[in-house]
Amino acid sequence: MTVMQSVPSQFAALQPFVAGWALPDENARFHKRINADPADMQKFYDTILPQMDAVMEYLTHCPAIGLAPPDDVLLKLALSFVEVSRVYEVWGQQDVRHDFFDPKRLNCIGFEAVQPGSGR
Repeated sequence: MTVMQSVPSQFAALQPFVAGWALPDENARFHKRINADPADMQKFYDTILPQMDAVMEYLTHCPAIGLAPPDDVLLKLALSFVEVSRVYEVWGQQDVRHDFFDPKRLNCIGFEAVQPGSGR
């Protein structure tokens, strides 16, 4: 039985993006970004950007470990936003490595990999 993931109710406008963007780790977010349809990525970015101040304020009051499931989904969306924001705010393209490095060769080890109990 699959459990539907959802965001906290005050962030309901982000719910349509949960299935595609609330990803489990940095590697999944990276590969989603470099393979995403640019129009879909733009829609995600444009929807979450005006809410990021509220999202960050909300998450500031959550525990660092042991998030409630809706809060964890919101955090994953926020982390995907950070990944996508580089496209629009810094690089102006989907990935800076495409010119000289095949992104399929890259395995990101991020914040999720160094959580307690991860062995790292």
